[in-house]
Amino acid sequence: MPILVAKNSTVWRHRTLSAFFFAFSMTCVVSGLKSATAQTGAPFRLFAALTLIGGPDFTTFGFDRLTIADSHVLGFEVPNSGQVQRALRLPRSNQHLVIDIENWPLEGPDQPSSIAKYQKTLGAFRRADPGVKIGLYGVLPIRDHWRAIGHEGAVGLNDWKQKNTEIASSLVPYVDELFPSLYTFYGDKDAWIAYARANIQEARRIARGKPIYCFLWPQFHKTLAFLPGEFWYTQLSTCRKLADGIVIWGTMRGGPSDGPADWNEKAEWWQATLKFLREEGRLP
Repeated sequence: MPILVAKNSTVWRHRTLSAFFFAFSMTCVVSGLKSATAQTGAPFRLFAALTLIGGPDFTTFGFDRLTIADSHVLGFEVPNSGQVQRALRLPRSNQHLVIDIENWPLEGPDQPSSIAKYQKTLGAFRRADPGVKIGLYGVLPIRDHWRAIGHEGAVGLNDWKQKNTEIASSLVPYVDELFPSLYTFYGDKDAWIAYARANIQEARRIARGKPIYCFLWPQFHKTLAFLPGEFWYTQLSTCRKLADGIVIWGTMRGGPSDGPADWNEKAEWWQATLKFLREEGRLP
């Protein structure tokens, strides 16, 4: 979706948008957006759900593995008891489990039935294993770029927030942690920062004090090109300031059916990750 500005100058347009995104980001800062880790002293959590051909064991770099149960395990409707047990038997090195169901719309006429499906699903997991820490991928809040950064004006922003309030009142009591999705759709770093800040701020607003772990993906969502190192480092450091942890997810070679990408130790995104880990004190 292109941004339309009533000027012909490309330079003017870029400067205007950059100024807008900077102002929006600063608004989030002064409105009190702080990470719970900064407030409580809890460690910043690092999760990995990464698969690369020839890749390393990411736990040796300080990451915890994160298990994700998606439609391959749960199906496309409310899972039955067998499917729930199958999901709970997926390899896990901790009590965290993310449920990834992306075919139940949370906007439009199907919203009530989708919420009911999520409630039934989460309730089934809670009954089957009261000790599991459950979260939903990309649901709380609804992932949004343009409304979230204010591009559609106060009406669009308030509409997004109102929908998140409605959904959160029904679903947050069923989860232990929130997993907003902050994948990269566009190449503008300032725009991504504004989008990330807005989505994390919204997650914090509806979370009822529960931790916020952001899903990041070191590839562009549409082209699957790996992010430049500086851009990726900005994403890591932004989440470090504002969230309670990150989940690095991936990868794809050319599409879901093409398998994971090849490991490249010298890739810019990985070198930026190593820099981030050293600054976090996770590596010597």
